[in-house]
Amino acid sequence: MTQQANILIVNSDPSTQSLLASMLQSLGHSIEDAQNDRAAVRRLERGGIHLVISAVDPVDPDALELLSYLRRKHAKTPILLLFPNLTCDRAREATKLGGTVLRYPTPATELRASVMQALEASQEVRTTAPISVSAPLSNGHSHRPIAEVSQPPKPIAVPAGLAVLGETQALRQVVELAMAAAQTRTPVVIVGEEGTGKSLLARTIHHNSSRADRPFVEVVCGGLDEAHLERELFGQVEANGMPDRPGKVARALGGTLFLDEVSALSPGIQRQLLHMLEDGEYNTPGSVKPTQADVRIILASSESLSNLVEQGRFRRDLYDHVGVVCLRLPPLRDRGGDVQTLADHFRIRFAAEFAKSVVGFTSDAIDMLCRHDWPGNVRELESVIQRGVALCQEPRVTATNLSLGFCPPRPGRGGSVSHRPHIPIGLRPLKEALEEPEKQIIIQALQALNWNRQETARVLDINRTTLYKKMKKYGLLIDEPAMMI
Repeated sequence: MTQQANILIVNSDPSTQSLLASMLQSLGHSIEDAQNDRAAVRRLERGGIHLVISAVDPVDPDALELLSYLRRKHAKTPILLLFPNLTCDRAREATKLGGTVLRYPTPATELRASVMQALEASQEVRTTAPISVSAPLSNGHSHRPIAEVSQPPKPIAVPAGLAVLGETQALRQVVELAMAAAQTRTPVVIVGEEGTGKSLLARTIHHNSSRADRPFVEVVCGGLDEAHLERELFGQVEANGMPDRPGKVARALGGTLFLDEVSALSPGIQRQLLHMLEDGEYNTPGSVKPTQADVRIILASSESLSNLVEQGRFRRDLYDHVGVVCLRLPPLRDRGGDVQTLADHFRIRFAAEFAKSVVGFTSDAIDMLCRHDWPGNVRELESVIQRGVALCQEPRVTATNLSLGFCPPRPGRGGSVSHRPHIPIGLRPLKEALEEPEKQIIIQALQALNWNRQETARVLDINRTTLYKKMKKYGLLIDEPAMMI
């Protein structure tokens, strides 16, 4: 069971308050607001706040007063400061005082990641829970096992809001290996289909290591060209010698750097990673001096790295460095009773989030869940249960509330195949039911960002064409913001 954190957002603009809260809603934490520093101090004095997020005006002479107050009175409470410009003197001063500085507007994914990292570093929101992860990888190469573990795995610490359950033997085996690996500094490779929980396993290893009090930084390598990914990882120094912004390696200093979908790494990036692993340093583009890199590397891929080596897509010498510990996450279709365990876990979480008294599943819903092949794995199951709870109007989620993909269900007992239930007349289609909250989020973002479509698209983590189509769909393509609903 995870512990809910209380997050205080400090901002005088209601639209910005609402936008930030909507961006963090999926994390499952309690969100409170304060219109100014004075109100924030009054709330902090009552106790129970685990994280503060405050937008900062660099020209305000009192811009860092709240940060200074926190460091004096609540030193263990982390604070995220949102700056329009990360290179201004105030931003640098805030960093020196121990604040975490983000550029605002910031993409929702980056904000959520920063919030999770800040909460992870705070002892007040640590919790203990079993994890849904699995079995060792057989990759055709002989590696020494890290440790022999004969006892059942102990519960392991995971970030708030990320615990997932599972009881299959494959999970127990990988937990044993993951816990043994956590106590070392060796790199780890995690292999598994999309949606199986590779990021969660990486976070769990980090949180049970000696680096748990340092940052966990995640980089998704797929979809980025070599130049972009190089800047993302190693940062960049501008022509005038001033740093643009630190790369993810620098942000992970002393902690763990998690590289997801490493099958997409170009030969050039692979060469730089090998240099960093061998020499403990890297070169920032535009800089003439190497930078020390004290980071633990965890890599993840949906494809076997040994197969990629054989295909010439992954360097063998790099694989020899990172492939000492390999863990394989099994697909959900191979995890038997874990489907129902996970479904109950997600039901409880989303029932609390939507403030609904949903106490379980009907027998036809359980039967449908257990027969589905789950091509999207745990991520797909989570999405299905979220929709099911959102649409549920009764104490229990029924088969009609669930919306599964087109993957044909497995035969049940006796070889019969379950058929999809008909949606009853009067039930709103899922697409229609979900349009209204989507429309409201877009309106809030547009209002908070002065109807700047480019910035709104960036913050909502969608492209401008998608935003334009949605604005057109919802009748938002008008010139005067005063006319908006």
